[in-house]
Amino acid sequence: MRFEKYFQPGSVEECCALLKEYAGKAKVLAGGTDLVPRLKMGLLKPTAVIGMMDIPGMDEITLSEEGLTLGALANLRKISLDSRLDQDYLVVKEACGHVSSMQVRNMATIGGNACNANPSADAIHGLILNDATAVIASDKGVREIPILEFFAGPGKNTLEQGELLVKFVLPKVKPRTGAAYKKFAIRGDSDISIVGAGARLTLAEDGTVAEARISLGAVAPTPMRAVKAEALLSGKAPGEELFRQAAEAAAEECSPISDQRASREYRLEMVRVWVRHALEEALERAK
Repeated sequence: MRFEKYFQPGSVEECCALLKEYAGKAKVLAGGTDLVPRLKMGLLKPTAVIGMMDIPGMDEITLSEEGLTLGALANLRKISLDSRLDQDYLVVKEACGHVSSMQVRNMATIGGNACNANPSADAIHGLILNDATAVIASDKGVREIPILEFFAGPGKNTLEQGELLVKFVLPKVKPRTGAAYKKFAIRGDSDISIVGAGARLTLAEDGTVAEARISLGAVAPTPMRAVKAEALLSGKAPGEELFRQAAEAAAEECSPISDQRASREYRLEMVRVWVRHALEEALERAK
């Protein structure tokens, strides 16, 4: 594991200046669960590594009247155990709790899970289902983008040269809302997802679906929302047949591949199964 220089800046501004100075030849260190193994194997050979640990507020989990803010260095295990999130942001805890082993979650961060841009990432589904915004800093200032615009392809995010992911902002949850995330993997959480499926339902006063979100992982080049399935649910009374139709629509929207973990056909069938289960649990929580 070789690199020429290591920095641990004390501010976002200092970190962005270093990223600009090394112009694509620096790597940012958060939890290190992905970066360190790649450095050891020689898959990455940066000139500099920049540790973010001394930047104030980067690991904060802040709940307020406006919503939830997660610093990019917020630890996945701490998020998964934070009782303040039980009522409105349970799915955020749930998704973070499905990431790999406890040892990995003790080190891994929500920002790192997003920046790795793995199509099968788990923690980011809590962000997708809650319409999170990514806050990104550079020497030019701060910009904000919807979470799904943060992913460009397998292992690729949309951070530009010199930019740093600072935090995620999740809006306040509406009344009568429930959400759930389901991870399907052969060996449980320690394994990579074959399919990840999340759902969020907000009910109108008459019990119909006022708003729906369905997130999918490991079935496309990037994490995705099944927007056609969401539209099918809107304005209708939730139930077994409607959920079956929505799950079928979600399967038609995604484009999984065959690999060593599962075939394309198997993944499509698992989308049908786990989207339905996620919707059923989201409905119970919304009630």
